[in-house]
Amino acid sequence: MGKSSTKPTMMRFEPKSGWSDAGGQVISINEHLKSEDKLEHKLKIDSEPLSAEALVNLGESMQDVFDSLKINDPRLQAWTQVHAAIRLIGGKIQEQKTLRARIDALDSEIEGVRSLASELVSNAYRGEQEVHETSKLRMQIAESLHDKLVSTLKG
Repeated sequence: MGKSSTKPTMMRFEPKSGWSDAGGQVISINEHLKSEDKLEHKLKIDSEPLSAEALVNLGESMQDVFDSLKINDPRLQAWTQVHAAIRLIGGKIQEQKTLRARIDALDSEIEGVRSLASELVSNAYRGEQEVHETSKLRMQIAESLHDKLVSTLKG
């Protein structure tokens, strides 16, 4: 059996494929971005924001890499702070998604209440019309009775 090396190996993070050995083939970005179309396509891909979970995972992976190096240098605490900031950003992005979902739910509720209010106003208006029509009918009956009773009582 072969001996496994206890020597740390350098790793690199590829956004699309994850962690890989640093000894693999190195691809020059300049070779692949010779045309404007490819550059525009790359800019569109790079401008897509990472999800909150992907961002937190990236921060944790980065922290794991620096923690595994076991170098006792106080300046490396900066990476811990970077990891904490990335975790905070991930939490804020998740909070933003939750708030947007709540705003969408509130918009739906507002629309429902608007429809209900509109229906209630229409019903109240129809009720007033019925009261007015009934009142007009009562007035006509009272006028007719008045004319007949007054002429009968005078006569």
